[in-house]
Amino acid sequence: MKKLFLATILQVSILFCFAQLKSPSEFLGYELGTKWTLHYKVINYFNHAANAKPQMVKLEKYGETNEGRELVLAIVASPENLVRLEEIRKNNLRLTGLEKGNASVANAPAIVWLSYNVHGNETSSSEVAMKTLYELLNSNNAQTQQWLKIPL
Repeated sequence: MKKLFLATILQVSILFCFAQLKSPSEFLGYELGTKWTLHYKVINYFNHAANAKPQMVKLEKYGETNEGRELVLAIVASPENLVRLEEIRKNNLRLTGLEKGNASVANAPAIVWLSYNVHGNETSSSEVAMKTLYELLNSNNAQTQQWLKIPL
């Protein structure tokens, strides 16, 4: 029984390590916009993307809705920038004058904030959030890969 349990854990670990990024439509089983995507499915897709591309995306829970649904922030960056996220954050605070110290504009990546779902009954923003995340992480999308690497 222990061997079977260990083998199952190893198989799940191996699958986790080699997870391929799926498009939202592949993951959900239907084309975006053709059905109402429930909140838990949107969160599941974001978790899928974070698991498939951990070197490029970091998810952080920042709260819950009135109904107890998880609210998440997805940080997407090139692998080179994600590992220096705290350095980038502090440099940005110095550039704005909110933190003391020497700030540098040289090689500082642009920071773009995209906010979705102001109103819970507006589904198009959830669909676009999943599509945007996919395109930013899609290694076949040369344009978005370049955007993630461009310094300010």
